[in-house]
Amino acid sequence: MECGFVLLLAAKPAPGRTSLFLVLYFVVFLLYLLAVRDTLRGKSEGAGPLVLGLACLFRLTFIAAPPALSHDLYRYLWDGRVTLSGGNPFLEPPASRVAPYPRPPVSSPARASSDDPDIARIEHAEIPTIYPPAAQALFAAGAALQAGVYGIKLLVIVADLLVIVALRALLRARDQPPGLSLIYAWNPLAVTETAWSGHLEPAAILFVLLAARAIIQKREHRATLALTMGGLVKLFPLVLMAPLLRSVRARSLLLVPTLLVAAYWPFHAAGRRLFAGLRAYSDRWLANESLFALVYAAIDALDPTPRLKSVIAWTRRCIPHTGGLDRLYAYVYPVDLAKGLCALALLVFAVGLWLRRADPLRGCFLLTATALLLSPTAHPWYFLWVLPWLCLFPSRPFLLLTGLVSLAYVNLGAAGRAMEPYPWIRVAEYAPFYVLLGADWLRGALRGRAESAARVAASRTG
Repeated sequence: MECGFVLLLAAKPAPGRTSLFLVLYFVVFLLYLLAVRDTLRGKSEGAGPLVLGLACLFRLTFIAAPPALSHDLYRYLWDGRVTLSGGNPFLEPPASRVAPYPRPPVSSPARASSDDPDIARIEHAEIPTIYPPAAQALFAAGAALQAGVYGIKLLVIVADLLVIVALRALLRARDQPPGLSLIYAWNPLAVTETAWSGHLEPAAILFVLLAARAIIQKREHRATLALTMGGLVKLFPLVLMAPLLRSVRARSLLLVPTLLVAAYWPFHAAGRRLFAGLRAYSDRWLANESLFALVYAAIDALDPTPRLKSVIAWTRRCIPHTGGLDRLYAYVYPVDLAKGLCALALLVFAVGLWLRRADPLRGCFLLTATALLLSPTAHPWYFLWVLPWLCLFPSRPFLLLTGLVSLAYVNLGAAGRAMEPYPWIRVAEYAPFYVLLGADWLRGALRGRAESAARVAASRTG
């Protein structure tokens, strides 16, 4: 596998030049699947040092390589430099012509200004940051190392290795073989998206795993604290509160708003713009979506917008003091209706997990997987969120999907949906996953029916 990762690095993917990279990626992914198969068959017992050692080696292969598949690291660096300079990244997007804070001397490598050559690599530079306060602290720490994007990448790699350590501890706590951590440690998606592209996910996933361990130990305050800290790196861990609600008492949940307010307070000068970046993200981003694309297409075909506008207008005429309903006109278009319907479906699913008293960790896995499939934005690195749960709950379809999502890079460099040269790629990416998911579900249903019939027959003969 190490030779494959070296060749991946040498392939130098770029817009319009990803074929060789993808061929090599799937060769590496096939080798990875063979290693996973042996692990699931129990052939890797006692191989802990090998799993950790090769995980480190794989990541060190990419540590000095500039990011090629995503430029998010340059946004991280800008945010970190702004924070170090005393500025507010929620107020100062990279497109700012003049920084509203005194500039340090030009010789200072930690300065943030619009003439920085790294700024040209930032996508959507007109939008302020979307990353929460704990992420800003990590960016500032990485920028303070004065190694450019490589300082932040180093911290992400450290967090990624700690994820592997936390996974092994979690597996032991559940009486599962620690060797199953290989499913995360050697996965090409985890290696490339963290060590090469430097994506932030491992720093948040680490806190989620610490929360999972605390739930097993029945330490609810620690679990709530860890999950909230994860939400302060990236917001998604806050969604995972839902499967844990039966394991956490109300007084522990008071930690959540307290920590959120305390963490955001240093940036409160941004006022209403504190979440402007997140609003822009939720309004504008569509990428590599799965079930959301089907929901969107169905609503678009039904075209309910004119009827909904008529309902709003009729209500305004017939009922006094309903002027506030005018705001709804902006949200009756198919894309917004699809987002609302998918969000409602995710909420219903979360409530269902709570009502069924699902195992908290399995609930986290199922809710994470469902959120990814319903999301209007599903970049390849987003699937890092489901990968640790596969160590605890191995799933062939989702394991396959962690490889197939790399097909999204066929459209590398496309600025928006209209500019994608291969819009059919999502079919190639998701169709095998859904076929295998359906086959596994059908196999499980038939096996369950056969076992039920066998039990009935045994009870009659007994």
